[in-house]
Amino acid sequence: LDPNHRALVPRVCLVTVRHLAPVPASAPAYAPARTRTPARYRNSEYRRRRHPFGATQEVVMETSGAAEEKPAAGSPMAAAMELKARGQAEEVPGYVVYVAANCYGAPMPDPDGRTPTMSVMWVSADGKDLSLIQTVDLPEGTMMPLIQYLSKDKTRLFTIAGKNGIVMYEVDPTDRGKIVTSSEPVCSPVTAEQMPTPYGVWPIYFAFDPSETMLYTCNFISGSISALPIVTEGGSCTLGAPTETTPPFNGIPEKCMKVGRSAAAVALGWPEGAPEDQSHPHSCAVDPSNKWLIAVDMGANTLLVYSLPIGDNFANNTPDFVLPAHVAPDSNRHYGSGPKNVCFSNDGTNVFAVMEQDHTVMAYSFDLSTGELAPVGEPQMTVEQSWLDSNPPRPYQFFAQPNYNGTFILSPDGRHLYATTRGADTIAGFEVGPDGALSPAKFVSVPSNGRVPWSLSFASDTLLLVANQHLDDPSCREGGGPDADPDRLAPAPMEPGNITVFCRDPTDGTLAMTGAVHEVPHAMGVCVAK
Repeated sequence: LDPNHRALVPRVCLVTVRHLAPVPASAPAYAPARTRTPARYRNSEYRRRRHPFGATQEVVMETSGAAEEKPAAGSPMAAAMELKARGQAEEVPGYVVYVAANCYGAPMPDPDGRTPTMSVMWVSADGKDLSLIQTVDLPEGTMMPLIQYLSKDKTRLFTIAGKNGIVMYEVDPTDRGKIVTSSEPVCSPVTAEQMPTPYGVWPIYFAFDPSETMLYTCNFISGSISALPIVTEGGSCTLGAPTETTPPFNGIPEKCMKVGRSAAAVALGWPEGAPEDQSHPHSCAVDPSNKWLIAVDMGANTLLVYSLPIGDNFANNTPDFVLPAHVAPDSNRHYGSGPKNVCFSNDGTNVFAVMEQDHTVMAYSFDLSTGELAPVGEPQMTVEQSWLDSNPPRPYQFFAQPNYNGTFILSPDGRHLYATTRGADTIAGFEVGPDGALSPAKFVSVPSNGRVPWSLSFASDTLLLVANQHLDDPSCREGGGPDADPDRLAPAPMEPGNITVFCRDPTDGTLAMTGAVHEVPHAMGVCVAK
């Protein structure tokens, strides 16, 4: 009841159907229903949830010494089944979550033969419950599946899959968003010609246009951007033939040549100057009006703008507009700031980018009529310079600096921006000003609850999920000693990672853990179905 005892206020509802009649001695001894529910609810004999996809969570009733069977007439389970048949399930709000895991990041191939997976999870609306629904294997050879996308009709899930290109799964919107295992996933190449590497051309990011008729990919190794039409026919969906463009590249910066390759780069076979050795598109986004495609090139240190629909400029490798990103400071071993991810503001008048190599995020104004970009404000640090100066490179395979930024995300209300730091292993927060300029948020940053946080996804305006590739290891934060050598090749961490849920305060952007954490090995991508 509300405080005035005038109305019933919906809360979490649990229905318990009790057996009032005497139970015959021959009746099977039923154990409590087995569902994925919070521990505080597990003593009730029957629990059911309705998910936003319209399906009710299965309830499996176990009998002693027997497999599943139809419950006896008049039993609690029979009553529950009758309720289910009448559709009288209690509404428990929440969200379906897709998690790509068990995958190693570049440049290390999987050293122990693990099978990459895609898991379907459920997070409650209050963010305090995160549970597993389903896990399926991703295609062999999947590397760094950082991006997942669920179609607007919630029937198709897309993900990056390394040499397999883009993989599409059928999803059942009537069964908690579960992946349909009776149909094979569709793998689509993103370039006309493949490359003989463990990653193929390595599509590292993709973006759909608002109408879901085109898909654009950034192909890191081939140094190209692809545009693929979405072909729907007879209820099926495929990706059409790609059209490719190659961004301009002005050569390896002199600074990179002087610094030379680190010991890690040598051991891994990286070319001179990598990752600034050629064009390396890393992320792209389409503006809300579907008139412009923007991409960021980590290798060339540029932001690129293409008019839509794609035309001669795209085919002729000539962007409509090119803006050089700011350069890294002299103390940084890299020349460019390394633009890694990009997104538009909700109204399309601003663009935001996270820089991998110089630990910053940056805001730009965007002219929707001309496609021109201009910096707004100054680059904002995701970690303090004093921390960078006092810490050795983290032991994350290829790192030659204490930190490399991961990804970022704009809050649904557009007021705050959050970026992950791989090394400092935090989530840094920023306020978005009226002109789009960024400034540190009140809380500055919080630990990500793991190591190497890769991906972020909002479930609502107040719930943020982060994918940590590894669990926290305090010993990795000890400075000095032999591990302080910036040229070392650190071993690949083998501990599992997790998905952690944070609660966001929309007023000041503050983040706090809700307590919901799901351990999953080498989590890399997380996507909430909205």
